[in-house]
Amino acid sequence: MALRDELLSIAQAFLTAFNKFTPESVVAYRSTSCKHRLLPATLQAPPRSNAEYAAFVKQLQVVMPSFHLRLSEDQDPVVDEATRTVVMHLKSHSETDIGLYENEYIWILKFNGNGTAIDEVIEFADSQYTTEWIPKFQKAVEDKQKPKI
Repeated sequence: MALRDELLSIAQAFLTAFNKFTPESVVAYRSTSCKHRLLPATLQAPPRSNAEYAAFVKQLQVVMPSFHLRLSEDQDPVVDEATRTVVMHLKSHSETDIGLYENEYIWILKFNGNGTAIDEVIEFADSQYTTEWIPKFQKAVEDKQKPKI
């Protein structure tokens, strides 16, 4: 299989696995040293290892039991074979305990040298929308974790 096709195939498999939205599935197709970076920097999100990202998703599942990413209409992924990078314009949809969550992203997937695993996920999110939702999610998770009397 041509490198371009291989990178696109793994990127699609990664999205399919991610949409299962389990701590294990969201880190499928990533190398053991993969880092997930949420940008822009104004979101003040630390880079996360696979274990940290899986734990983050596990925490989110308390109020967000499902999450679906899809390619934006009429926007094909951009593939750079030389740098083994795939760039995707994505949209998300989730029915959460606190309302409908729909966001927009640019995800940059950087693959290892032989193009078989993702070494880095750089996620640019709609910063205004994300900033509005972070405190809502934090409060909802805290409320769910409080002991019921």
